[in-house]
Amino acid sequence: MKAPLTLLVATLGIGFAFAACAHKKPPVTDPTEEVAAQDAGPPVDAAPPPTLYDRLGRKDGVAGIIDSFLANIALDKKVSKLFAKTTGPKLDHFKQMLADQICHEAGGPCEYTGKSMKEAHKGMGITDAQFDAVVMDLKVALQEKQVSAADIDALLGKLGATRDDIVEKKTKK
Repeated sequence: MKAPLTLLVATLGIGFAFAACAHKKPPVTDPTEEVAAQDAGPPVDAAPPPTLYDRLGRKDGVAGIIDSFLANIALDKKVSKLFAKTTGPKLDHFKQMLADQICHEAGGPCEYTGKSMKEAHKGMGITDAQFDAVVMDLKVALQEKQVSAADIDALLGKLGATRDDIVEKKTKK
């Protein structure tokens, strides 16, 4: 009875030894292979983390956010007059420039090629209160599209950096 038990233990021991060896990397004998292994970097199948642009839904997601944003502005008595003449081809151009700006700021493949914010808003006399109202209209649009609070903060933080270029009339808060 002792011999079969010894045989079983020996067999299991050999099996565990093979299993343990199967998970180890074979030793590198050629120094150039070792350097190549170090330079290989992460596995090829590792996908990069999604950008803010990806999380916004890419081109279609950004377009939906802009449509919602413009609908919010149209209903906002504090700023709707600022956009009253933005219709037809002007509206199409505005939407494209806004899409490019959001895409670019969110890490997407777009490049904003429009006017600087200072140049685009020169002479409009935009106040802090109007700027804040437009930001709130965008924030509501982002919430309507179920964008996470962290992503809303990230995007508004990037776009909010343009305040000093857009606001010409400082108002009391």
